Amino acid sequence: MLSRDRRDRALPTFVTLLVIGLLLMTFDVRLEGGGVVGSLRSGTQTLLAPVQKAAATVVNPVGDLIDSLSNVASLREENQILEAELAAAIAALVAVQDDLARLDVLEQLYSLDIGEASIGRTEANVIGRPDAFDQGFIIDKGTRDGVLPGQPVIDVNGYVVGRVKDASPATATVVPINVSRAGIAVLVGAQIGSLTPQPLTSDMRLDIREAREPILGGDRVVTSSASAAYPAGLAIGEVIEDAAPQNGSLTAEVRPFVEPGALRVVVVLAWPPDPIATVTDEPEVSTSTAPGSSTTGAGDASSTTGGEGQ
Repeated sequence: MLSRDRRDRALPTFVTLLVIGLLLMTFDVRLEGGGVVGSLRSGTQTLLAPVQKAAATVVNPVGDLIDSLSNVASLREENQILEAELAAAIAALVAVQDDLARLDVLEQLYSLDIGEASIGRTEANVIGRPDAFDQGFIIDKGTRDGVLPGQPVIDVNGYVVGRVKDASPATATVVPINVSRAGIAVLVGAQIGSLTPQPLTSDMRLDIREAREPILGGDRVVTSSASAAYPAGLAIGEVIEDAAPQNGSLTAEVRPFVEPGALRVVVVLAWPPDPIATVTDEPEVSTSTAPGSSTTGAGDASSTTGGEGQ
């Protein structure tokens, strides 16, 4: 009897507690302004917030690093593209500068005045430069272009370079004046002298046998009309230091205007007008004469020009 009363009271109590719990939950949900799902989401968010912060602390720097590496790779590719464009621009600039240099050379050649309008001129490119073993250089013009042994060679400024030594149909070899064994009849002011190369130096030696007055450093040395190897009036170089006559003769050092190793374009002159005379071997001026001695006669045109064999 007692157990039946307990069961009868337990069921209403359970139902009452269940109803009260539902009412409380309903009241709490309405008080928060959301549904049951919202409440569950809010609770879950609260539980997961620390985990999300920890994950953000670890993941965000990794993401930033990946983004940075991607940017670095992109910048590297852009840099390579820019370097290629810069190299192409530099190559184009060099080509333009070379064309401008070529144009300048052609303009100089066009306006070149060598004193004799009737003298033929052949422009040639230097294709083989002098070295320690061979001081001569090769040009890209030969006999089929009218280039013959013995013809004088000048640069684009009209300065004396040397003479053609050998010529083939397509090329020729030029020997500069400062390495040739031959002398040149020259003028310094109104005085006639002989200019000869010197061993182991690019400077040349000027000898004036019948010197009437001193010469000064910077005085211009030009080819003389007594020369059979060069037209008159071509500039060769300048006197290095002042020099005064001693016992009627004068000796000085002359620095040529032309540096053969730096030449790119030269001009071959059709001189003398008689091509047969250019291939005739003539006596050479010895370069081993003692200081103060005469290598050629200043007053003897034949002895002066006779030293211009090559």
